[in-house]
Amino acid sequence: MTRACLLLVLLLPACHRGQDTAGIADAMASASPVEAAAPAPAVLPARCHPAGSGVAIASPEELELGDEVALDDGYAVSLVHRTPAGRMMGVALVDRDVTAARVVDLAVTLGDASPPHLLRRGKELLVAGQAVTKSGSTRELAVLALDASGAARPLATIPQQRDDSLAFDLGAGLVVWDEATAGLAPRGVIRVAELGGDHGGAPHDVSPPESDAEMPRLAADGAGAFVLWVARRPEPAVALDAGLPAAAEAVGEARTNSWLEGVTVDAAGIPSGPVRRLTPASGHVSAYDVQALAGPGRPSLLVVARDDGEAVDGSGGSLLRVRLREDGVDPPLGLPGDGLGRGAPSLVDGPLPWLAWIGPHEELRLLPLDAAGGPVGPPSAEPLLDDALPLAMLGGTRLLAAFPGDAVAPLRLFTCDR
Repeated sequence: MTRACLLLVLLLPACHRGQDTAGIADAMASASPVEAAAPAPAVLPARCHPAGSGVAIASPEELELGDEVALDDGYAVSLVHRTPAGRMMGVALVDRDVTAARVVDLAVTLGDASPPHLLRRGKELLVAGQAVTKSGSTRELAVLALDASGAARPLATIPQQRDDSLAFDLGAGLVVWDEATAGLAPRGVIRVAELGGDHGGAPHDVSPPESDAEMPRLAADGAGAFVLWVARRPEPAVALDAGLPAAAEAVGEARTNSWLEGVTVDAAGIPSGPVRRLTPASGHVSAYDVQALAGPGRPSLLVVARDDGEAVDGSGGSLLRVRLREDGVDPPLGLPGDGLGRGAPSLVDGPLPWLAWIGPHEELRLLPLDAAGGPVGPPSAEPLLDDALPLAMLGGTRLLAAFPGDAVAPLRLFTCDR
């Protein structure tokens, strides 16, 4: 399921100091930095049209909506909202026709935390989110299991550092997050813990010591998983006309290069292959999304990354498509489009993947992809979805979309043509 990041501007923090990545297997060594995209095609008219009046959510104050997971009799959608007890994370249990929803509140969450992540495990629904401890002085990553009736039981709690990052992800039997090391040269590390039937395992690092890593993601890989993250380091100093060091792009902040790295891990979260670089180390990746691609043998992984290039104001740049396989990485390809606005790309789950992003003038773009993650024709402009977060394609043509700013019907269905 796609993550709730489409309308968020994901800014790379400037508090880590990068390290050299010479020890990392470089998937880009024999490829050009980025294969050139074809000339931008015309943007098509809207593919998606309303299909029903939508459904209300109880207590819609400060509502944010996130992951979607299919259940036997409907769908689960993660959320945070304001209640008398505080800012609460929970799950909306939605019927199959998207006409009614029941909210299950789970725990008080942080003021700036995103909606929890969801995962179907057998008959249970796993929910992971940033929870405030009873003392209120610390935070923890709480993992709970919901049964078919919506009753919750605690599964694991993982103490979290009080640093700038709240990034984490939930996978089949694993949870991953980032932390900052202490010392004179702090850097980000990616940590993984195994989730047993009723407990969490001891955490361990999966990013290498030479990586300054953040923003981790997990995707299923047969019996194991792919773990991905953004690695970063300061750009090399460039001499100016007067022979002075390169100027900072913001007061006190040096511009950084950032790129994607990844590694396969086994069911316990132990790396089972080399760390691979997925995009050029000279890039400026600020956000990305991932989705496993079905097919014969072990699944491959589709990755779409936003590379800001030389842009510094949150707009511009390009979208790169990468496929990660057990035996290697395809070179990144530029995706067609008419430019980028602010925000992150979002892969919309379904029988075949779709890609959504914000185009120029804050307009939503939607692009159908084939089974290998390649574009099927040009993107379309979707004015009725400009304020929406596409959650999932239900049955291939029905789009479940979230409108968190709409107190009357924040969950709605659309019919979309490929």
